[in-house]
Amino acid sequence: MPEKLVFEHTFEGLFVRGLAGRVTPVLRDRLHEVGLDLKKKLRPAYDFDIWCSAVRVAAQELHPDVPPEEGYALLGERMVDGYRETAMGRALFSVIQLLGPRRGVGRAQQMFRSGNNYTEARIEDVSSNEVDLWMNEAGPIRYFTQGALRAGLRATGAVQPLVTVAGFTSADVTYRCTWRNGVV
Repeated sequence: MPEKLVFEHTFEGLFVRGLAGRVTPVLRDRLHEVGLDLKKKLRPAYDFDIWCSAVRVAAQELHPDVPPEEGYALLGERMVDGYRETAMGRALFSVIQLLGPRRGVGRAQQMFRSGNNYTEARIEDVSSNEVDLWMNEAGPIRYFTQGALRAGLRATGAVQPLVTVAGFTSADVTYRCTWRNGVV
């Protein structure tokens, strides 16, 4: 398998836009130690290990008072919010807003693949407002993806989106995604 890469606009979505005004000098230094230099122009792509380390450091620095899984999920939501402000994100989210929650989740692989070169996903319907989404995310980054999925569901118009980690192995994870349609 080729090297797992995470693309520049994903880093921009989280570390430049999503965390704008929240990157302290301590966080900037810790990110630099793991291979992300925010004082320089972002590279076109970064190794998956740098991505995981940078997200871990940010979760520790910005959310020290919550369980690590929750800190990761909060960052996943911030990344989606920031990613929506990038050129790639604006184009992508203009499309998913039209799809609605079910079809939006059904495009998880394509959406995540716009930000990396490795995501695989499969979806299984549970009910009209509930699906199981299998992805090849491993380690604590699965909780980051959980938050990103929750924010992505909100962007599709889902009401009260809930994404839970239904099960995982060392190599993959299954999320249970539920939502309500319409306005509460």
